Amino acid sequence: MQKFLILLALFLLIPNPVFPEGITKQQGDAILKELRAIKKQLREIKRKGLASTPKNQGVPKKAENVATQGSPALGDREAPVTLIEFTDYECPFCKKFYKKALRKLKKEYIDTGKLRLVIRDFPLPFHKKARPAAYAAHCAGEQDKFWAMHDALYEGNNLTSETINNHATQIGLELEPFQSCLKEKRYKKQVDNDFKNGQMVGVRGTPAFVLGKTTDNLVSGDFISGIRNFNYFKSRIDKLLK
Repeated sequence: MQKFLILLALFLLIPNPVFPEGITKQQGDAILKELRAIKKQLREIKRKGLASTPKNQGVPKKAENVATQGSPALGDREAPVTLIEFTDYECPFCKKFYKKALRKLKKEYIDTGKLRLVIRDFPLPFHKKARPAAYAAHCAGEQDKFWAMHDALYEGNNLTSETINNHATQIGLELEPFQSCLKEKRYKKQVDNDFKNGQMVGVRGTPAFVLGKTTDNLVSGDFISGIRNFNYFKSRIDKLLK
C-alpha cells in the first residue's frame, strides 16, 4: 500500500506525464482524473483516521448468495450461467469492459442462451455523475429501455444532464415521465441497496463481478475484481458450462 501511495504521489507531481504508446490523450486524461480522485479519497481517509486496514480485508476469491431479483437482466432467465456486474457509469474501466468484452460476451454467450447478465449499481463516491446516470438507466427501464440507455451511457463521452436527455430522446423515451422519475430520484433506494450489498460482497472498486451457476435469485461463485478481457471471461464461463 505504501509503495502504491508513493508511486501515485510521484505520478501526480509530473506536470505533463507521458503515457505509453497506444493510450490516447482522452484515455490518459481519464486515468489522471481517476488517480486524482483516489488521492483525494485517501486524504479523506487519513483525515478521518481510517488509514489502517483491518486484517483479512483483501479481495475475496468467492462470493456467496448475491441477489439478482429486481435487478436488470439481459439474456435468457434459464441460461445456465449468470454474470453479475457491479458497475459505475463514470468509471473508464467499466466503459472499457463494455466496449472490449461485453459486446463479444453478448454475441457469443448471452444471445445464444448460455449466459445471463445482471447489472447492479456501485457508483463510487468520487464519481459525482455516476449516480444520476444509474437513475437514468433505471428510469428508462420503466419504458422498457434500460439496456438502450445503459448502452448509450457507455457509448457517449460525458454524463451531463443535457447529454442524458439527448440519449432519452434518441432511444425514444417519453421525456415527461422520464424526467419526473429522475427528479424524484425514484431509484435511490435501489442504488443504495446495490452499493451496500456490493460492499458486503467485497466490492471496493469497479467493475467487479460475480460469476456462477444460475439460480432463481441468490448466485454464488467466483468474485472477479477489476477489468478483464473477453478471453478471461470465456475460459471461466466455458468451465462452468461443462
